[in-house]
Amino acid sequence: MRVSSGIGSVSQFLVANNEVVVNLTGVTDAQTITIKLSQVSDGTNTADVSVSARFLLGDTTGNGSVNASDISQTKARSGQALDFSNFRSDINLNGAINSSDITVVKSQSGNALP
Repeated sequence: MRVSSGIGSVSQFLVANNEVVVNLTGVTDAQTITIKLSQVSDGTNTADVSVSARFLLGDTTGNGSVNASDISQTKARSGQALDFSNFRSDINLNGAINSSDITVVKSQSGNALP
């Protein structure tokens, strides 16, 4: 397993049943990373598989740009308990959605993925 395009590297990974969890380090902002998984098997066939992920600080909506919708979404989620539906709004990864997250999203407004 390796990063085949983009800036970053695989620090560790875990394979459990049909799921692969990949930890990355050195990932820079505003990019798409492609990870090549080697020798993936569906029980019949084995092949290499590539998976891409996009990274953009402040893009809480996941649409590839940081704008008013990200700011509004983060404000609306402020004070909520962190869960699967709102984790993207915890920009500073401190386990809470609050004014510091809103400040970061506002500071990134106007940025977009290439």
